[in-house]
Amino acid sequence: MEKKIKAALFDCDGVIINSAADISDAVNASLKHFRMTQLSYAKLKTFVGNGARALIERAVRTSKGLSLDAPLPVEEKRLQEILKYYLDYYYSHAIIKTKLYPGFAKAAQTLYESGVKLGIVTNKPTNILLEILEYFKIAKYFEAPIGADKVKELKPAPEGIFLALKTLGANPKQAIMVGDSYTDIGAGHAAGTFTAACLKGMGDKKAMLAQKPELILGYAAEIAPAILLSNMTGM
Repeated sequence: MEKKIKAALFDCDGVIINSAADISDAVNASLKHFRMTQLSYAKLKTFVGNGARALIERAVRTSKGLSLDAPLPVEEKRLQEILKYYLDYYYSHAIIKTKLYPGFAKAAQTLYESGVKLGIVTNKPTNILLEILEYFKIAKYFEAPIGADKVKELKPAPEGIFLALKTLGANPKQAIMVGDSYTDIGAGHAAGTFTAACLKGMGDKKAMLAQKPELILGYAAEIAPAILLSNMTGM
């Protein structure tokens, strides 16, 4: 990082929170309700990261024994019914098994108190995001919580990052996007920010690293000392 970092943006699932279990339970509840075969936690975990619709499309195809690029085996009206059931169920069960990743609350507080502006750019709905942030008592640190319903194009499109930076009054060249998937790193590069990849997240590591992030982290909390050191030394 060659310039001081004035804004840090984070993905949510796989970066701030480990939500795979609650998301998987909500998807399986939806599949069960619509009399489709439920899927394993390990399989469903790989479907997270591109928004709720993509998640449900992948789950429905797989439940029907189809490849992920096969035509949808249900009509659009039925897909919307499944999607609505999933969103309603997940909103009511979003913090049953979900946990903050180690050290994140302290890292967010440290960055906030050091004057770094914080935002979240996620492909999950804003209402669920805000509930999660409030539950874990970290909402006060984030001035720009940007969910899927705030943009027309989801990550890896950069729209959410541009919106967050506008809200924070920050320049892309003095910002960093922290994520756990190729969509996060791709969005960051498309927006012109620095990027940091979390290896302990939920996303496809190979696809993420292929996007050539500037920093490699274990957990997202590790970004705090990296930013503070960069800002202190100008490196």
